[in-house]
Amino acid sequence: MSKKHKGGHDDIHPDERWLITYADMITLLLAVFIVMYALSDTNLRKFNAFAQSLNAAFSTDVMAGSTQFTITEGQATTPDAGNSQAAVGMIGSEAQTVQTVAKNYAIQKGLATSLKVVTAANGLGLQIDGPLLFESGRASLSQSAVTNDLLAMLVTESLDWVKAVGPDARIRVEGNTDSSPVSGPFYADNWELSAARAMTVLHYLKDNGVSPDVLSMQGNGSTQPLAGTLPTSAENRRVVVWLLGPDTTPTASPTPAVESIAPSLNPVFGG
Repeated sequence: MSKKHKGGHDDIHPDERWLITYADMITLLLAVFIVMYALSDTNLRKFNAFAQSLNAAFSTDVMAGSTQFTITEGQATTPDAGNSQAAVGMIGSEAQTVQTVAKNYAIQKGLATSLKVVTAANGLGLQIDGPLLFESGRASLSQSAVTNDLLAMLVTESLDWVKAVGPDARIRVEGNTDSSPVSGPFYADNWELSAARAMTVLHYLKDNGVSPDVLSMQGNGSTQPLAGTLPTSAENRRVVVWLLGPDTTPTASPTPAVESIAPSLNPVFGG
């Protein structure tokens, strides 16, 4: 009489071998989803810093894409305006990151002719057309300025600038107008209007987390028209948020050089 073989606990039944294949497939799918999530959560600031490190190491443009966005050196409205060297070190790296963020934002929002980058030896400025923020003759933020995310972008970049540059970081807000007489009863002249507008933006930055220790403002009135424009040109109604390193005592200086994000387009301004 033959004895039947009794299987142990380690025996694998033929009808259960599919579990091994199924477990392998689930593991592979999990790995794929993790990789996809990591790619979808790309940090633009970290990526740009990584690309800049490679650029410095190989002395060439790495991952620049088919169209490169650069800032040409120009005259700044800071004491080191005579310094022809570009900002270097952490300031230069962060300035390049900010310009990339500003470029992408302007293109996505259709503001390529209204949001420009202004150069400085120790940082950069984000130049915003006045009608994007204020109604004619007023210094309170317009309803459209409050509802869109332009100001939120300014806050984010200002906070990141202070964090990256450290205790030497400075943020200056400058208001500028054209030479047309001020309309309305609220301000006596363009000096008052430009200063009030700069103060409004400064308070917005402060109220949204930017340290008041790094903030300053200045109203230039109509004394600094853009190069190639008439003093009465609406293009001169603008606010510039300067993100700067040390040595930022304000001085009267020539009109800064500006590179538009879309220089081939003609700006259209409101009243």
